[in-house]
Amino acid sequence: MRRIKPTELVSILFWLACSEPTLMMIYAGTIRGAQASAWIAAFTVFGAILIADVAMRITEERSRAAGVAVFVALTLSAFVMVMLSHGLAKYATAATLIVTAHRLPRIASERVTWLAVGVIDLILIVILLWQDSVGAAVGSGSAVAAGLVFAVTFSRQSLRERAARTALAIANAELRASRELLAENSRAAERLRISRDLHDTLGHHLAALSIQLDVASRRAPEPVAQDVHEAHAITRLLLSDVRDVVGTLRRDTDADAVALIRAMCRNIGDLAIHLEAPEGALPVDAAQAEALVRCVQEVITNTLKHAKAGNLWIQLARVDGGITVRASDDGRGAARVEAGTGLTGMRERFAQLGGEVDVTTTVGDGFAVRAFMPTGRAPA
Repeated sequence: MRRIKPTELVSILFWLACSEPTLMMIYAGTIRGAQASAWIAAFTVFGAILIADVAMRITEERSRAAGVAVFVALTLSAFVMVMLSHGLAKYATAATLIVTAHRLPRIASERVTWLAVGVIDLILIVILLWQDSVGAAVGSGSAVAAGLVFAVTFSRQSLRERAARTALAIANAELRASRELLAENSRAAERLRISRDLHDTLGHHLAALSIQLDVASRRAPEPVAQDVHEAHAITRLLLSDVRDVVGTLRRDTDADAVALIRAMCRNIGDLAIHLEAPEGALPVDAAQAEALVRCVQEVITNTLKHAKAGNLWIQLARVDGGITVRASDDGRGAARVEAGTGLTGMRERFAQLGGEVDVTTTVGDGFAVRAFMPTGRAPA
């Protein structure tokens, strides 16, 4: 279940606190009949939409149209409650507009946000003038305006901080991928250097020693020749062992893709990453390992940038003749897939290795990625 933020819980408590004076008046009979019923209806609508927005993050994670609909519904319900309240209760009820203004920066540009704040406060002053004096209406409107400005400023700052955290998380994911690839490439380069040194130094010296011992065994007297012959046999055996080690080091350039990817798949901020991979290694060469790691990196980056998801599931599996990567999230999705530089690069990497990448998405149902890379090896 998604964790509710403190500010979301406070917004619900704030709505209840602002509505309490009018509820008490209805309970006492000061407000009654159709007026009371209409106020309770507006109160219920406001609360239901507010709770739905908190639970499903409509203005934060859904489409802009859905966010605008929530904002308009909350604002209209708040105005209805203000119009149907009496006395000091209507000033407390007017404060519910602060809850609606807090959502404005999520669905509108800065210019539109401040314009909407001015319109909301102007409409509020007009409603208050309907029942109160000019001084009381303007004074109350100014107080609410200050609350609206504070709510919008706080919301904008929160969005900027969230964007900064997301950018930092993306940079961190990219750094992890580069670090793991660099470490693996360094290990492969070191194995290759060691194998070359063994071949060029020890191997050559042993080969020369073997030749010299062979010659010595032919020229030495019989009692000594037997010992030299045994030394020659041991030298040939040692040379064979060195050649086996050199061959193994040269062949042992496969990278463990699972280990590389597992090091990347840690929870980042509010995004929980769930990795499902075989217990054993997925041996691939350096180019295949880089393609797999960059694929997972791009999936994580795109989820952080665009999906607004709480969970990301990644599955690595061995199949007949290759490896599959499947990824899906619980984000907002989109009407269609727009291939940017990252997705295009991912497809190009897999295509060069004979593989393919397929991305699907549906509004409200997140993104799904399926990639296949042939390795020419049967699953273990």
